[in-house]
Amino acid sequence: MAKKDFESNVQFMTEQWINLKRDLHNDVIQYDDLGKLISKYMFFNRFDNVFKETSKIFEVNLSDIKHMYRGVSEEIALNYYERMIPKIEFAKGHNRMNPPGKAFLYVGVLGKDKGKDENTIKKHVVKTVLKEIRATDNSIATICKFKINDSAKNKKVINICGDSSIPKSDAELSDYLYKHVVKGFTVDKEKLSYILANVYFNMFSSDQIFKPVNTNEQEVKKYEYAPFHAIANYISEQGYAGLIFRSTVHQNGSNLVLFDPSDASVIQNSMEHINTSDYL
Repeated sequence: MAKKDFESNVQFMTEQWINLKRDLHNDVIQYDDLGKLISKYMFFNRFDNVFKETSKIFEVNLSDIKHMYRGVSEEIALNYYERMIPKIEFAKGHNRMNPPGKAFLYVGVLGKDKGKDENTIKKHVVKTVLKEIRATDNSIATICKFKINDSAKNKKVINICGDSSIPKSDAELSDYLYKHVVKGFTVDKEKLSYILANVYFNMFSSDQIFKPVNTNEQEVKKYEYAPFHAIANYISEQGYAGLIFRSTVHQNGSNLVLFDPSDASVIQNSMEHINTSDYL
């Protein structure tokens, strides 16, 4: 697959995505009508195939997620923990993964543990959080750290971020596959599935699909986020507690959305006021 072929595939996927988005927005189909979504829409049919073939490979135990931060772009009391918890009574707008009437918990997380020290990890994740809440430079924000509750530690989420280290050009991808998949005269089929699924998720995580939505206009958000609501509902229906997806506003940043906010809670005494310039 040449790089231009990768980009052509992204464009083709984007066209499928826009078709799905348009019909969801116009109420031709509902985000929770899984049978019709899979049977009638090419994007969803392909996503369903990839997911069912490889989901076990991309599972992440909630108990393994250690660095989760959330923030608000204002200075609030450091014991005002409730401000950090999404409430169903306030879930009236369209967010990326949840429609009105559903309260999901969004936190910044570390996509991959690269063995960095605690302070480096915090700076990276908090930068993601600040960019997601559109915090301005040289202002005061309030952040806190979350933990997974004991009742949720056996739950799993799916990581659909992809892997940006996988090359796009035909020759480089062939070399990459040979290096990581071929062992002597045998092919590691699980590793092959993992890499090819990540190529798919790399296309899905492209800027054409995962693009920032910089507006408070609900009608625009309803249109742009409609297919994400369908994806989140699909993943929830497969029994997962949430998903990890790439940030659209912080390169190499990752977010975790939990479908049930009670799966995590604020770590006591972790709330702090920060100057955003120390992170942005």
